[in-house]
Amino acid sequence: MDRRGFIRLGTGLAVAGVSSWHLPARAATKPVWLSFGLNGPAEGNSRFPLTLAMTQKAAAKGQDFQRVVSQTIETQLRKEGDFVDFSDKVEIHDGIMLGAMLDYENVLSTRLGTASFLVLHLVGHGTVLRFDRDRGWKLIASFPFPVTLLRESNGGNVKTEAAGYLQEAYTDPKNSFATAFARTAKQMASRWSENGSRFNVRVMSSLIHPDVQTKLRDWAIATNINSVWLGHLASAAACEGLAIPVVPFVENQALGKFTYKFSERLTAQNVRLPEEQDIDLRLHVTLRNMVRDVKYRKQLDRWEVSRIVVFDIEALDVDNKQILKLRMGYQDEQPDVVARQDEVVPVRDAHFFDMAIYRGLAGLFSALDRQDMDALAKLFVKPDAEQKKQIENFRRIYRRAV
Repeated sequence: MDRRGFIRLGTGLAVAGVSSWHLPARAATKPVWLSFGLNGPAEGNSRFPLTLAMTQKAAAKGQDFQRVVSQTIETQLRKEGDFVDFSDKVEIHDGIMLGAMLDYENVLSTRLGTASFLVLHLVGHGTVLRFDRDRGWKLIASFPFPVTLLRESNGGNVKTEAAGYLQEAYTDPKNSFATAFARTAKQMASRWSENGSRFNVRVMSSLIHPDVQTKLRDWAIATNINSVWLGHLASAAACEGLAIPVVPFVENQALGKFTYKFSERLTAQNVRLPEEQDIDLRLHVTLRNMVRDVKYRKQLDRWEVSRIVVFDIEALDVDNKQILKLRMGYQDEQPDVVARQDEVVPVRDAHFFDMAIYRGLAGLFSALDRQDMDALAKLFVKPDAEQKKQIENFRRIYRRAV
């Protein structure tokens, strides 16, 4: 019997009330810490140009930036508790391994009141891997996570300023890529097993409606908010809101050359993602509308900008049968204070829309998980009887992942 038949049989017997049928228990396991890497082909990668440039610059000086980040992450993992093993020499084909990688970076400048700030957005991905001598590296489980860092700006060149903060963005002991990864890994540790996930969830597409694309171009933020960035944010939001492993949105060729601690010095490259036929829950996200609403608050004697995003969300099963379809909206809870009605600053628009996108999607998935009708209502989702059945079916299906 193949994997699909096995799952369907197990589900059918459970629904029929046959108590003698049990799926094998998922034994908790402790992976060995592997390293930090960059997800995707290094040459000409447009998803993280600043990080790539810093890595190459460090290498030219005989320094290993990946090793520095890896060691910082190891320190943070040790602080979070006993759920990861550390070893200087490991038989690489035994057990499973935990790695961290960068998927995407987005750097903006903005102003809050009279102060200027630099905003660094990083989307990382934790990966639990197994190495097979015949088949190579295989993804066991994964978890995307966002990192947002706010730093003071002197109003100079954004990329130059960001480069000066980048090392801190990865290694700061209180708020950085390293701390976010370690914290998320601890939260997701109970979702790992030696045999890997029997259920795969992935954002299959992230689209931007043509009308929205026109607005993004008119507001000069189309390069900051694009479909790939949206896919990474949606993946991280689903992982956080549903508390389940999520397969990476795009290719996984991470971890690169940094495997210095392992006896065979193999590299964790070209990690095999689950095949499309093995994606059990397929999420499709469409950014349907964006609204920029400028109002004068007389009682506060100031202009404010509120930003609203609207999404169409669709979930399909392994046979591409629709499970759930809904439209939701989110209005930023933190209005942007501007000096004048006609003040338009693209990077500030990008920053606030970016936050609205992630908060809205994470809030939606969390509300679906908790079946919180009040929270859904705040997202302009008011399910009728049929849609409530869809939500319950959606919850029943994705919870197989845990």
